[in-house]
Amino acid sequence: MEVKKEIYYHANSNKEYQKGDILIFNRATHNKMYEEVYNKKYNYNEMDANELLYNKKKNNDYVLSKEEFELLFNTVNNDAFVIRELALEEVRKNKYPDYPSRLNALYVTKDKEDAIKWGSILKRNGKICKQILTLELTGTIFIGDGNLIKRQNISYQEQIKIAEKYWNQTSNKIEEYLFYGQAKVIDIDYI
Repeated sequence: MEVKKEIYYHANSNKEYQKGDILIFNRATHNKMYEEVYNKKYNYNEMDANELLYNKKKNNDYVLSKEEFELLFNTVNNDAFVIRELALEEVRKNKYPDYPSRLNALYVTKDKEDAIKWGSILKRNGKICKQILTLELTGTIFIGDGNLIKRQNISYQEQIKIAEKYWNQTSNKIEEYLFYGQAKVIDIDYI
């Protein structure tokens, strides 16, 4: 869907912006989601989760410290996230290449209240969110169903089926807006 000088909102967990700033999102940009998919890793005492589990099994040690548990939890949770996002990106590239990528797009909302809710969710997940940006957008928006986006340890084939539903817009229980184009910051609420 094309938009021209339309108002949307964004829960900002990136650098702080000022009124009048211009944000550009397109295929050449990378958002925080991209960084989490391609660059996030978890270690404890210079070991990853596989090394930790292998050593525990080898030593018949099945007790986990809090730090070891956190490593395993974060690894499993992140792996489910990465597999989901890679499946979504594979389907988008192969069948819907003109849609904004989840890994490059600016996530926006139509209502300020929804952006505030997203800000709270980001904070609960350990991200810093200090600003709700009011943006004037000119570009392309894709509306997907955020209800389909869950962190699940399911097969890649099942993830592909979910990705198909997401990109072909069979439902929109929880609307998720992905934006490519130019966004001008016209107002800022600090939270």
